[in-house]
Amino acid sequence: MKTEDLLGKIKERFFSKWIACRLISDKKSVQYGIRFSYPVQILLVITGILLGNSFILIIVALIAFLGIKLPLHPFDYIYNFGVTMLIGTNLIPGRGSELKVNSFVVMVFNIVVVALITLEVPINYGVLAIIYALISLFFICIFLLKDSSHTE
Repeated sequence: MKTEDLLGKIKERFFSKWIACRLISDKKSVQYGIRFSYPVQILLVITGILLGNSFILIIVALIAFLGIKLPLHPFDYIYNFGVTMLIGTNLIPGRGSELKVNSFVVMVFNIVVVALITLEVPINYGVLAIIYALISLFFICIFLLKDSSHTE
């Protein structure tokens, strides 16, 4: 009986600390994403594209897939349990629906670019990197402006 209680407490702490989080507004979610996860993800994707490195792009696509499935982006977990301790900022309490949309776009974009690299399609990958940066900026702006029109 005590083992079950102990396992129950461990499970509860695990879920409350790592899995469960608050669902917050898209605007606030983007503001949290701008702190760490978006810049790191954008940097990794652009690096993978410019280097023509499928491995980096596949890893970022897997991270984006986890961003779809988990309540926080994997980079948010790194931020919460690493960066916050180093620089003393507040934890990211949760993310909104924009996380799923952005992660889906990143995953699909990376899969397409990996296919282009694998098939050795002659294309300007520098332009693809710029397109990705513009797409990311577009989605960030859409979600930042989304809530402001509803909260007048």
